[in-house]
Amino acid sequence: MDLYHLRVGDLVIRETDTERGMKRHIGEVISVRARVRYFHPEQDWREWWDVHYGTQYPYGPWREDRHCRLIRAEVDQLDRLGLR
Repeated sequence: MDLYHLRVGDLVIRETDTERGMKRHIGEVISVRARVRYFHPEQDWREWWDVHYGTQYPYGPWREDRHCRLIRAEVDQLDRLGLR
């Protein structure tokens, strides 16, 4: 399985190789993070985002001072903003 295709709610198995044999833990994906690199000519700027909540990591939806949000850019938005 390619981990890039994990989604919130997917079930996963964590395997640990121990001296006595394989140990397995079953879990559920509750959050997915994305590393975002911004296209800026003078600065290599990258940050982590929690995709599930659309907030910067390690911040979350419980923060009252959230002022940024992450949305997927659609083709018409890119054209309208002159970014393509």
